[in-house]
Amino acid sequence: MSFRFTLQKVLEVKEHEKSEAQMAYQSAMKEFEEIATELYNLLKQKEDLIAMHDVHLKQGLPIATIQQTQETLRFLQNQIDKLQIRTHHARVKMIDKQRELTSSLVDVKKYEKIKERKYLDYKHEQQMLENKFLDEISVQQFCKVR
Repeated sequence: MSFRFTLQKVLEVKEHEKSEAQMAYQSAMKEFEEIATELYNLLKQKEDLIAMHDVHLKQGLPIATIQQTQETLRFLQNQIDKLQIRTHHARVKMIDKQRELTSSLVDVKKYEKIKERKYLDYKHEQQMLENKFLDEISVQQFCKVR
């Protein structure tokens, strides 16, 4: 008689849920990284524009150029504000997916522990049956010798 785990199907379902949660978390993390990188690039672009504008201001600039730079900065700030909101939403989504993944990992670990305990119980029971069988054989041999 071999070991059969009665909750094997449940364990398989939980492992499947875990793998789906891992894929969802990876996807959410990738989305967050892409949006955060885009935000970083815009912030860097704004910083470079301000630095370049300050250098040109010291040298003297026409008012039209200053106005154009200010308009570009307003546009960049608007884009940055929108990306900050998207980054926040992506971060929240990623954290939610991470919680789901953690929950799935815990569930799988619980069922694996149950399986391990059941297997140890099975091995112990088998050992007890074998010892009982050997005891019976010993008693029979002892009775035959007398």
